[in-house]
Amino acid sequence: MKVKEITQRGKPVVLVDGKINGKRKRMFFDTKPQAERWLKAEAKDVTCQQWWIGLSNSDRIDMMNAFERSRSIGFTLLSAVDHFATAGSGKNFLKKCTLGEAVGYAYVDERVKADSPRCRHRGRPEKVFEPSGFLGAKARKGCSKNTLYTLQTVVHSFRDFIGADTQVATITPEMIESWLDAGAWGNTTKEGYNRQVKNLFNWMIKRDYVMDNPASKIEEIIRVEFDPQILTVEQATKFMELTRKESPALLTSAALNLFCGIRPSEVRRLSQQDISFADKEVALKGNQTKTRRRRYVDISDNCLAWMKLGAKLPIANHNHEWANRLAKQTSRTHEQIKLAWRLAVGRNPADAELVQATAHLRVQREHFDKKENADHL
Repeated sequence: MKVKEITQRGKPVVLVDGKINGKRKRMFFDTKPQAERWLKAEAKDVTCQQWWIGLSNSDRIDMMNAFERSRSIGFTLLSAVDHFATAGSGKNFLKKCTLGEAVGYAYVDERVKADSPRCRHRGRPEKVFEPSGFLGAKARKGCSKNTLYTLQTVVHSFRDFIGADTQVATITPEMIESWLDAGAWGNTTKEGYNRQVKNLFNWMIKRDYVMDNPASKIEEIIRVEFDPQILTVEQATKFMELTRKESPALLTSAALNLFCGIRPSEVRRLSQQDISFADKEVALKGNQTKTRRRRYVDISDNCLAWMKLGAKLPIANHNHEWANRLAKQTSRTHEQIKLAWRLAVGRNPADAELVQATAHLRVQREHFDKKENADHL
């Protein structure tokens, strides 16, 4: 800063000229002592500097953008704040939130008790994520474990494609369409995934993270009417005979799936007290069904005959037993895979799915062989 005497409009004045915080500043005083006292006070005053240093980078950027925009339009920041205080009362602004924070996690602790006998306690996983964000809200709502796993798979795929650090307010319909196209999914899958993303953004709207739902702006996806395929008598007989030969304990579950039309997820929740052989009826409680409604299913005579050959429900470790049975099969033909696929999914597998299933069974076999060899060492 320089102090010099000049003449302004025919009157002698003292000019203080220099730069403060990178910007030129000129001050005029009547006498030189006044100018020097102002310089000393300016040098000691660090309030503005300390306040600026205390701001985060994002707050500094917001301040600079607001300042430049107010100057270009023709008003000051203070006048804008005063105007909002009087004319904008009751209006809300969007909160900052990244996509990763919005998606969150739905961690469910499924560990066995440490003091439980006959249990191999493996401890808590290395990474533990407490319920948070959209998934945490669904977990607190009471969604089932299977629902949470399915929902988590979709929204985590969306998060990983868009970027966890992306601000949710900047996500556009074009970005969602790019994610749907990149997955190479069918129209039915695209429509279902987009519906889950809609739910995600609807939750963000309630939390004041976004103003509108970009997923709702995507053109409605046309789905082809699904024509369920029905097993023939020969295929059903072959399936039940194979189950009796390889895993007779699963005959009860297989019969309920095949003859009663009860979903596999519902059968896993059943116990033997829910089945009445005398009344030939299965009573499904609300917490056992997919629709959360109580349902009664009649048991046919052929179903009853097959169920009497199987184990009582629930079957302990039946998932592991079934996987081991599959792994032990040295040669699984494509026809057998198609039969199992139709029973589980209701349709024939696509060529890519058939190749993937064959490769998966081969990996299972290799893993089972390694485990058996290790047990004998």
